[in-house]
Amino acid sequence: MFNKFKKITKGLCALSVISLATVGTVQAQLGDAGAILRAGADDANTLMESYLAPYTKGFGAGLNTGWFNTAKAHPTLGFDISLNVSAAVIPGSDQIFDVSQLALQQLEVVSGGSETPTVAGDKSTNTEVGIFATNPQNGNREEVARFGLPGGSGFPYAPAPMIQASLGIVKDTDITLRYIPEFTAPVVDAGVGLFGVGVKHGINQWLPGGKLLPVDLSVQIGYNKFNANANFNVNPEEGSDIYNPYNASQWDGQGIDLETTATTYNAIVGKTVPFISVYGGIGFETSKTSLKTPGAYPVTSFNPNYDPNSNDPETREKRIESVEGPIDLEIKDNNSMRAFAGLRFSLAVFRISASYTISNYSTFNVGVGFGLR
Repeated sequence: MFNKFKKITKGLCALSVISLATVGTVQAQLGDAGAILRAGADDANTLMESYLAPYTKGFGAGLNTGWFNTAKAHPTLGFDISLNVSAAVIPGSDQIFDVSQLALQQLEVVSGGSETPTVAGDKSTNTEVGIFATNPQNGNREEVARFGLPGGSGFPYAPAPMIQASLGIVKDTDITLRYIPEFTAPVVDAGVGLFGVGVKHGINQWLPGGKLLPVDLSVQIGYNKFNANANFNVNPEEGSDIYNPYNASQWDGQGIDLETTATTYNAIVGKTVPFISVYGGIGFETSKTSLKTPGAYPVTSFNPNYDPNSNDPETREKRIESVEGPIDLEIKDNNSMRAFAGLRFSLAVFRISASYTISNYSTFNVGVGFGLR
């Protein structure tokens, strides 16, 4: 499963190639997801949330940028088309997490330190966790299996791509659309897609003497929805002490579905003169990522029918159990205020823009495009 998170992460980078250029390959050393699932659904959800949350929050913050490159709205039928890439900076405090502080039921640290990287942290880690359960033969809590926790990507940024078009309609109002149809990302077996819509409205016209002000004032709202999905295989653990009552077809239909939604509200002030536009402002942003794993997954547990004196496979010490859809997460960012500033250079119909947003996850955005005003 973790290997498929790796594929989806690569898929996001593939979208960045389409948007502007490769901003970097976020490749986490993700480890054996099958082993994590053997800890049971509750612990697997807790561990994955801690590991992946910085990336999902950063990706949501990145989607909330790049909606505009001036404070002034397009005139009627004015337009621009741009290719943007954002990169949210993952703070150092979110590049590690402490396993011992999680509310885990069956997992315990058995070697190495309890602090280990998140997906945005260092590539190396020496933390191993054991899966503990009550042995029905003696009533003692014993270790069933152990595995090493995955390292991070060594890349403390969350890239987010945007392909968007803006069109002026009436009353200093323009509409922005973002759209990438769902497709299988190159090189990786992961389907990805993006949709977004935003509206910006100039408010000088509604203020007494507003048309005489030396700056442009506007408000803006934007909404994004990003989807990713992939198929994969988590096979049951094998061993002479393990009884597996299932056929291989039991594990068909395994996959991962990821959806990120992000919304932002902004108040903008700026000035446009020939060749350059500058702007700044404040706003509010939120994002949410849902993560699910449809299908059945193998979990190793102690066998209540264990009989050391029997040669019957059904009486081996451990057995494989099937768990349906063990991962069902909803990771929300901490709804936050944001402050931003940016500029745009224009040469005939061509545009180059850049902005920086200060928030819980600060974000850079760069874009190129063309348009008419």
